[in-house]
Amino acid sequence: MNDIYSMLNKENPKANNINKRMPKEEYAKMMNENRKRLYDMSDVQVKKIAHDPSMYLDYLKMQANTDYTVFNTLLVMAQKPEATMLKDAAHWRTSKNYVKKGEKGIQIVEPKGEYTKNDGTTGINYAIKYVFDVSQVNGNVEHASNMQPNDILHGLLDDSGVQVKLSEMKSNYSVYYSSEDKIIYYCDNLTENELLNGFIRESCYLELESQYGNINRNRDSFIVESSAYILCKKLGVENSGQSLSNESAVYFSGMDAKEMKNELNVIKTIAYDVSNRMDRALYKRQEKPPKKRQEVR
Repeated sequence: MNDIYSMLNKENPKANNINKRMPKEEYAKMMNENRKRLYDMSDVQVKKIAHDPSMYLDYLKMQANTDYTVFNTLLVMAQKPEATMLKDAAHWRTSKNYVKKGEKGIQIVEPKGEYTKNDGTTGINYAIKYVFDVSQVNGNVEHASNMQPNDILHGLLDDSGVQVKLSEMKSNYSVYYSSEDKIIYYCDNLTENELLNGFIRESCYLELESQYGNINRNRDSFIVESSAYILCKKLGVENSGQSLSNESAVYFSGMDAKEMKNELNVIKTIAYDVSNRMDRALYKRQEKPPKKRQEVR
């Protein structure tokens, strides 16, 4: 009998270690090495997108699709640049979709509680999480439909704190936010796409002003155009991003990885906050009771 058990243990060596736990110090060292590997991966990726205009646009598209942090978006792009919709295996299962056999998970990080540093300040623990793209799962997946143009405009303008006025050209823009007047001016005879692109861009200027103070179009145009591009891709509004392709390498020139990530975080935050304001405005609009019809006497 002892010989049989010995044979089985040789066939399945993991059985010998099933109850052994990795020492705390060794586990912490392994996790630190994994996190460092991911940080290095994100640094390499951010430098790539800074020097490749087409890759920069791909990054912005991925940011629109995932709504992840800058760090996690860079990690996804480094591991699976074609990804469009990401969830962990458990969340895919809730929609009756299952990860295909043999598919490799995409590593990102997520916060896992707080801890007290040696200096008394609070830090955040991060753990590695595996997510999977829609191309890695079985079954039909429903994609969100694009927002209607009228809803986009209502979302951008309701509760924005600015007026909208049809006017002759006040600048080189066919849609233009005046911080002095607190008015978004727009020209007549614009196509639907020109109108939507203009109001999305100017809403990003408005958001930038609310967070950072006075805006300067020469200084801030790259940040705003990048945020607007993310929103356009998120909302299904056509935007070629041509100006960004021409400017990205110049804008990021001379920055290190940390500085580039900080700029990308500003871009992401502006787009994210405008999107959230749109969601709140449209939710409030849906909650409003319909106006009562007056009786005709």
